[in-house]
Amino acid sequence: LENDQISILIDEAATKLQIMDAMRSTFAKAGPDDLILLYFSGHGLNGAFLPIDFDGYNNRLDHETIKSLLDESEAKYKICIADACHSGSLLAMKSGSSKSILESYYESLAQAKEGTALIMSSKSQETSLESQGLRQGVFSHYLIKGLEGAADSGVKDNIITISELFNFVYQNVKEYTGKRQTPVIEGDYDPNMPVSAIGF
Repeated sequence: LENDQISILIDEAATKLQIMDAMRSTFAKAGPDDLILLYFSGHGLNGAFLPIDFDGYNNRLDHETIKSLLDESEAKYKICIADACHSGSLLAMKSGSSKSILESYYESLAQAKEGTALIMSSKSQETSLESQGLRQGVFSHYLIKGLEGAADSGVKDNIITISELFNFVYQNVKEYTGKRQTPVIEGDYDPNMPVSAIGF
C-alpha cells in the first residue's frame, strides 16, 4: 500500500479530532471496489471509544460517529476491529441502512458480498483484559497471531479466512481469560472470505 493510504495515530497523536480527520481523509481515498479498515486499541466506555484527550467528560468518540464515518465512505468493504472495554456495545447499535460483513484480499474481494463487518474484543458488558505476560491486550495478541498464520486450520492453504480468524481468536481469548472475555463478530458475511495471506 502507498503511505497516503494508511494513517497511524499513537499516544498523543490519537486525539478525537485527529482520529476523525484521519478517518475522513483516508476513507475518502477509497473507491467503490476498495476495502477500508479501522483498528482501534485503547480505552472504551459503553457506547464510545476514549481518545487520548478524553478528560472524563469531553472528547468521547461515540460509536455512532464511527458508524457515520464508515457509512460516508464509498468503499464496498468496511472493517472495524476494536480492542477496547465494552467494544461490543458498538454492535448493539441499530442502523437501518448498515449491512455487516468482513471482506479482504484482492481477488476474493470481487467475489464477496459488500457491507460492513465489526469484530469486537468483548461483549458490551465486559472488560477487555490486558496481560503483562503478553505485553498487550489479550484480544490483540491472538488477533495478530491468527493473522500471522496460527489461525490457518483445516486445509493448510496459507490463507486465513474470516471464520478461521474469528474461531481462533474466540477460542484462545475465552480460554486465556477463563471465560471472562468473549470476542464477538457481527455480520452477514461469507465465512470463507480471506483476511490474510501467509508467506508472501
